[in-house]
Amino acid sequence: PQAQAPAAKSPSQAFAEARQDLFSKNFILLWLMFFCNISAGIAVVGFQSPLFQDLWRKADPGLSAPALAAMGATLIAITSIFNGVGRFFWGAVSDKAGRIKTYRILLGGELIVFILLVVTKSPWLFAVLLCWVLLCYGGGFGTMPATVGELFGQQKMTALYGAVLTAWAAGGVVGPQLTAFLKDSYPERASTLSFAIGAVFVALGFVFSLLLPMTASGKAA
Repeated sequence: PQAQAPAAKSPSQAFAEARQDLFSKNFILLWLMFFCNISAGIAVVGFQSPLFQDLWRKADPGLSAPALAAMGATLIAITSIFNGVGRFFWGAVSDKAGRIKTYRILLGGELIVFILLVVTKSPWLFAVLLCWVLLCYGGGFGTMPATVGELFGQQKMTALYGAVLTAWAAGGVVGPQLTAFLKDSYPERASTLSFAIGAVFVALGFVFSLLLPMTASGKAA
């Protein structure tokens, strides 16, 4: 007799199995890696305009307030484009290089960029580096659904992807709060300290990515 294909699992069954993975080592590492990337990126998203204006104010004290505001708004518009492009760009890279390997490249590159942001005094270089940060910030989101599917199976992807998005909520609280605290408490060094903290976050995210499993092909196990 012809063997019958296994019956498809109902959404409730898949969700019940997914709950068992919520406290697994791989899920916790994935959540922490995602949280670190988001916290580093979102810490500068909301404050990129004032930080950019501060650099221009030091570089050219003759600039008027409206001109500085226009420069800040322009930077926000440009980095928003990079945020969107990053979701497709890094997703395409992960199709070739593998999901976890892509996160390692993404986070490793961000670490270098945040270190450069700590020391740069050039508003032009600042803008270029910030575009890269937002490219990687968006890339973290664009690559995550496929990463969850490969690590835990496509049937569990919907439930676990929703759970891993709580890292976005947590990062959305932690990142801006840290930057706001630094702006209020250390206004003269706020940008330097913000980027130093961002470097710490992406360094931790890179370490967590190294602890996630890889197959011989470079794709997530």
